[in-house]
Amino acid sequence: SVSALEELLTPRLRLRRWRAEDEASMVAINSDPAVTEFLNARIDAAATAAFLRRTQKHWDEHGFGHWAVEALQGPLAGRLIGFVGVAYPGYLPEVADRPELGWRLSSASWGSGYATEAALAARDDAFGRLGLPALISIIHPENDRSRRVATKLGMSILFQVFNQVHDREVDIWGMTGPGVSEAPRAG
Repeated sequence: SVSALEELLTPRLRLRRWRAEDEASMVAINSDPAVTEFLNARIDAAATAAFLRRTQKHWDEHGFGHWAVEALQGPLAGRLIGFVGVAYPGYLPEVADRPELGWRLSSASWGSGYATEAALAARDDAFGRLGLPALISIIHPENDRSRRVATKLGMSILFQVFNQVHDREVDIWGMTGPGVSEAPRAG
C-alpha cells in the first residue's frame, strides 16, 4: 500500500491533512450560497462533520483523500480556504469505483487560480505517488468555474450520469495518467 503524505506544497498553497480546528472554517465555507450553488443543497454543520469523518476514513483506508487547502500568502494567508483531492465518489454508484478529483474553495479565494493550482498538485500526486491510471471529476453542467478548472487540468467530458441528489444529469469529466494509452470508457 502507498504511504500517506502529510502535505503537498505549491508556490501559494499548503495541501495538508485535516485538523480538528478546520471544521468551523469548513462549516463557514459550506454555508456560503455561492459555494453551494451547484450542489443543490446547503451543507450544514452536521453534514460538514459527516464529510470530515468520511474524509478521515477514506485517508485511513486508501492512503489518500481530500486535502485541507491553506493559503500561504496574501490576505488569506494561514486560513483554510477549502479542500481539493482524490476520493472514491460513493454517493454516485455508476462511478463509485473511479477515483474522483474534486475541489471546493471559499468564494473569498475565487479568481486567484487557487483551485487550478491545488488541483494540479493533487492530480500530479495521484498519477505520480499513487500511480492511479485515470481520474474523473463530477461537474454540474452549469458550473462554469469548475468546467474551466477541469479544462486547465487536461480533462474532457466523457459521459453524463443521472445524479439523484441533484435530480439531473451531471457531467463526468476524465483524463488518463501519463503513459496510459486508452481513455476510460463509459459504463
